[in-house]
Amino acid sequence: MRNGKIITARLWTNFSGEIPSVAPVIFGINPQKYETVCIYLAKSSSDPNIFEQKGKKVFYITQNSKPLAFSPTAFFKIAKILRTEGVDILHCHKHKSVFYGAIAAKMANVPIILAHVHGMGRTRNLKRKILNRFLLSHVDRIFAVGEAVKDDILQSNPAVKPERVINTGNSIDCDYFSSNVYNKQTVRRKFGIPENSFVFGTAGRLAPTKGLRYLIRAFAQIKKQLRNVELLIAGTGELKDRLEKRAVKLGCKDSVHFLGHVDNMPEFFSAVDVFVLPSVAEGLPKVIIEAMAAGILCIATNAGGIPEILGNGPYGLIIPVKNQDALAEAMLKVANMPKQEKSALISTAKEHIRKNFNHNVMIKKFEKIYDALVTEKIR
Repeated sequence: MRNGKIITARLWTNFSGEIPSVAPVIFGINPQKYETVCIYLAKSSSDPNIFEQKGKKVFYITQNSKPLAFSPTAFFKIAKILRTEGVDILHCHKHKSVFYGAIAAKMANVPIILAHVHGMGRTRNLKRKILNRFLLSHVDRIFAVGEAVKDDILQSNPAVKPERVINTGNSIDCDYFSSNVYNKQTVRRKFGIPENSFVFGTAGRLAPTKGLRYLIRAFAQIKKQLRNVELLIAGTGELKDRLEKRAVKLGCKDSVHFLGHVDNMPEFFSAVDVFVLPSVAEGLPKVIIEAMAAGILCIATNAGGIPEILGNGPYGLIIPVKNQDALAEAMLKVANMPKQEKSALISTAKEHIRKNFNHNVMIKKFEKIYDALVTEKIR
């Protein structure tokens, strides 16, 4: 403790210049009780760091442009920071940070160690299982981004007690996504979308796990029945060329628009009538939460934690993974859905997101968990 405050350190693998989505949550946790310092294993960007800009202490274990390789000295560097700063809680994000952080925290006698797991399949091989058995035995709580991630952690790590794994969910700035300041037609012209089109959209890495080949096949099917439909795809990745060739082969190339990386997602959502997430594997995807907050009707598969977001149906349409026929049927259904029914579904979904996935909800969750652990382990 310092000046009567609990010192919390957040440990990440690498600073790449991006603003962490949890930044508003970190800034929102009771500043009268908790003070946060930030540690990165590596620094690969010279961009400004928002935590430094907001007056937080920030430490980089190495200034190398590449993510940190195995480094025995890193344990001692982290431990020294933890001791010097008087850290009470070490909150580690992702596996490599847990590896270095848990060991360094034990060296520095940090009372509380937390591991934050952000996706599925993180215990994916025997080496990781053996390492986790050691590491997680020294961790006080494991935070899972969604119920599906929690189940995955417990199934992959049988030695971990269920009560030590907490589903903290995910969160967004609902006001940022719901305050639509963009003109739909203007944005559509920017993206090359014809007027009076019905627009489906998706966003994410162009990778096999995102199931985009099923989406393009389904889109080609409904294009035969609905001539004015268009498909926007935001994102970059290894499958771009293959997906473009598939659209050509299926005869829908002119109606499938690959936008590349999109920085302004609220603008993207303003051009879309229906958001589709055809993933074959997911944790708790933030993009669908953002789309729902933006007032976009959603269709998604039942992969991972998606049903947790869509409430198994009341807040959007859920289909089986790898099923282009079911996806095409759902896309036709929403395209022909009566306006009143669609508006009611969107309104219910927005309220669901605001109540369960807003940053202030996450802040309260972390404050409650931190408070309980401080009472148990420090006071």
